Amino acid sequence: MKANLKFYEDKEKTIIADLARYGKQSGILSFLRLISFLGVAGLIIGGYACKMPLLYYAGGAAFILFVVLCFVHGGIIDKVNFLTELSKVNASYIARIKGDFNKLRNIAVKGLKRAEDIGSAKNRLYGKEFDVADHDYCADLDIFGKKSLFSLLNVSETSFGRKRFAESLLNNHVSGVSTDELKAKQKAVEELCSKPELLMDYQATARVGKMTKDPKVLLEFAKEGTKTKPAAKVFAIVGLASWLSVPVALIAFPAYASAMVPACLVLNFIIWVAGRSFNEKYIKACEGMPNQVKTILKLYSILEDAGFENELLKSLVKGDGKSKGAYDSLKELNSVLRFAGLRSQPLFALIFNTIAPLDYLIAGRMGNWAVKYGKELPLYIDKLADLEALMCAAQTGLVLQDSSFPEFVESEKAEDNAFFDGKDLTHPLLAHETVVSNSVTINKDIAIITGSNMSGKTTMIRTVGVCTILAMTGALVPASSLKLGRMRVMSSMRIVDSLEENMSTFKAELIRISGIVKAAGNDKPLLFLIDEIFRGTNSDDRTEGALTVLKSLSKPYICGLMTTHDYAMIDKTTNDFHNIRYYHFSESYTDTGITFDYRLTAGISRQSNAKFLMKLVGIG
Repeated sequence: MKANLKFYEDKEKTIIADLARYGKQSGILSFLRLISFLGVAGLIIGGYACKMPLLYYAGGAAFILFVVLCFVHGGIIDKVNFLTELSKVNASYIARIKGDFNKLRNIAVKGLKRAEDIGSAKNRLYGKEFDVADHDYCADLDIFGKKSLFSLLNVSETSFGRKRFAESLLNNHVSGVSTDELKAKQKAVEELCSKPELLMDYQATARVGKMTKDPKVLLEFAKEGTKTKPAAKVFAIVGLASWLSVPVALIAFPAYASAMVPACLVLNFIIWVAGRSFNEKYIKACEGMPNQVKTILKLYSILEDAGFENELLKSLVKGDGKSKGAYDSLKELNSVLRFAGLRSQPLFALIFNTIAPLDYLIAGRMGNWAVKYGKELPLYIDKLADLEALMCAAQTGLVLQDSSFPEFVESEKAEDNAFFDGKDLTHPLLAHETVVSNSVTINKDIAIITGSNMSGKTTMIRTVGVCTILAMTGALVPASSLKLGRMRVMSSMRIVDSLEENMSTFKAELIRISGIVKAAGNDKPLLFLIDEIFRGTNSDDRTEGALTVLKSLSKPYICGLMTTHDYAMIDKTTNDFHNIRYYHFSESYTDTGITFDYRLTAGISRQSNAKFLMKLVGIG
């Protein structure tokens, strides 16, 4: 599959034209609203000044026109807001296809003024909150950060979708997912790749709805599923019924009628204050949620209208058919929350609850909804999170120059899964125009890669790791073909010391390597990636230590890649090990510099360019 840059460039032109058209309409409607408002004020004032009742009627008609114009203008503004976000989404696709991570960042913070908002936008793009210390490979394979898999592929705008995609990047390699489940994900991703406009509309809708807040309180409330107490219902009935005293007093006790209105207001105020303990959890569950649930409802509507043919996608949207669909349930919740939106401001809450027992009515409806549908809400959110994770996985097919679906080994035997055979592999975070592809095969064995500094060794083993992680999410991988087993991935590459923990670089590496060796004893498929093993110690200890590690990892259910400059260790492996493959990178020299071809080749390289590089920078 290939990225279609022209599609997004053409889409950009269409969006710009639509924005111009709706912007013009918005300007006209703004002017008409102003004229109609002034007309309302002028007619009413004229009617009062001239004692002409007919002008009052004309003012009423002008007011109705003003209200209609407000609604129409509101719809146009909604379209402008949607197109504005769609433009950003489309620009992000273009930036991803071009590998422009700076542009991605600029799009993420566009229009933001406050430093806090800019920082939050960058964090959402980079996904750094999901970074896990001492993870199997998180830091080594650039899972999160400015130039990372997450920033390249994440298109989820909801808090739960982002979290689910991050979890898939971190945990799918050890989740025990079956081959059939991976195949089902691939089929779902394939259909999503065929619907780029759907993905863009979905993302833009979520951006307009500002779906960054976690609906934790609402989810916890929904799980409880309890109705309001009978006493609360009694208070609500008393508050509503109190207003019946006004017409009764007008008929039976006209002299006291004027006192009944303030009496009803005071009574409802007392009922409101007295019922705070009854209604608090119901009202709290509504706070900040009306817009979120409204947006989730829109997202489900987009998905239901998509007409998915894939069974996994249909099951995530429609459910199992045993209960009412997500859309119908969320629609009912949305109507309750719109009602709750009337008391979103403290002043409005005071005014409305003084007139009528609004909080009691909201609590009653929320309680009824929770009993009827509450336990299903977490399931709907969970399914939406799964869908968004699949949308993120589909990005490799939409933004990479060349990609294909990997094929998985059809075996439950651990030794069969220690397998990786990739053709024309590239690293997805490198510039697409200049990246060089390579092929590598490891089958129950270890590949040792040699070569000079900067020749491509580290990038090669990162590419193998990244492709394996992407494959486990159901995504396409940047390769012409890839067949692999379901393996745990562990790495030791970016090793840093720690002053706080009084840990040297060598000790930090020992801990990482010991974790890999310990995992090797679990009799489960393992892919390890080790860069320049034991670089922090002397040559003799490095050689002996490396040989010890290789012996521990020489098992039929383990495969891996190791880079090294330790030729003494390599010489010993040629005689003592029968499960090692040798690859190397090479370069050519001129009077002014070094040229790397970044081509992985079979065999051992003993070239060193350290002295040449030192000379180029003026050392020696």
